[in-house]
Amino acid sequence: MRSGDESGARTQKADHTGTGRDTPPDTPDTGDVLAASVARVRRAAGLTLSAVATRAGVSPAYVSQMESGAANPTVRTLCQIADALGATPAELLGGTGPVTPAAAAPGFPPRFAPAPLLARAEGHHGIWDLTAPGASRIGARLLHADLGDHDHPTAHSGEEFALVLSGSCRVSVGGVVRLLRPTDSCHFAATDEHHFTDPSDDLLMLVVLTEE
Repeated sequence: MRSGDESGARTQKADHTGTGRDTPPDTPDTGDVLAASVARVRRAAGLTLSAVATRAGVSPAYVSQMESGAANPTVRTLCQIADALGATPAELLGGTGPVTPAAAAPGFPPRFAPAPLLARAEGHHGIWDLTAPGASRIGARLLHADLGDHDHPTAHSGEEFALVLSGSCRVSVGGVVRLLRPTDSCHFAATDEHHFTDPSDDLLMLVVLTEE
C-alpha cells in the first residue's frame, strides 16, 4: 500500500497542471508587441502618422489604432505597414529578421580640391560635382541658383539630403512642400516623388545622394 500511495502522490505532483507538463512562462501578448514596435520604429524614423498611412495606403487613424493595440491587421496590411516603416513583418512582431552582411564599399583615393569642379551638364552652369572619382555609394553636388534635373517631379533609388547654405528654394517630397532657408535641410527617401522649385538668385545648396 505504501508503494502505491507514493506512486500516486508522485503522479499527482508531476501532473499538477493537468497536462503533465510544467506551465510555460508568461510571454508578451503579440498585439502589445506589434503596437509597441510600430510606434517605436515610426518615431525612430521620424515619420508622422500621416506619412506612414500614405505610404501604406491606410488612414492615419488606423495607424494610430495599431500603435494603441486596438487594430487587428490582416497579413496584407501588416506587410504594407512594415514596408512603409522600412521594416519587416517579423521585426514588428518581435523577431530580428534576416541579417545580411553589408558589402564592403570599393576603395577609392580621397579627393582634395581647392574648389569644386563645375559639372558638365548641358544647359546648367551652376552645378559643381564634389564626388571623389571612383566613389560608388554617394554623390555630392553643390548647386548655385540652379536645380539641375530636380526642377521637375522625379524619384529614384536611395536617399537624398539637401542643405541650403544661402538663399532659398522650395522642396516637395511626397506632396509635402516646405520652404528651405539658410541652415534648413531635408533628408528623405528618394523613392518618394520629389522636386525643388523657386530657387533664389543667391541659392547655394549642398545635395548628397546615395545609390542604395
